[in-house]
Amino acid sequence: MPQAAKNDAEIRARVLDELEKQPWCPIGLNVIVRNGEVDLSGVIADERDRPAAKVAAENVPGVKTVHDHLVWVEPTSEMVVFSPEDEAAQAARK
Repeated sequence: MPQAAKNDAEIRARVLDELEKQPWCPIGLNVIVRNGEVDLSGVIADERDRPAAKVAAENVPGVKTVHDHLVWVEPTSEMVVFSPEDEAAQAARK
């Protein structure tokens, strides 16, 4: 088993490396890491990419939790779907 990353910069580099290895992963996803907590953001064109990106990040040693801020833009209708996490946060603010 790989050794846990020593700091947030190393975790970020490993998450980006893991995502870039995946043929399904869109270019330009943003990864921010604070105290081992990963925030994923950016646009995905397939809803199946959401859980796949989250699992890829969760499997990096040193990651404590992953927050999904990905936005799915359905290619045919151009309908925008926010993450369940962001939808819940928005509903709580109302």
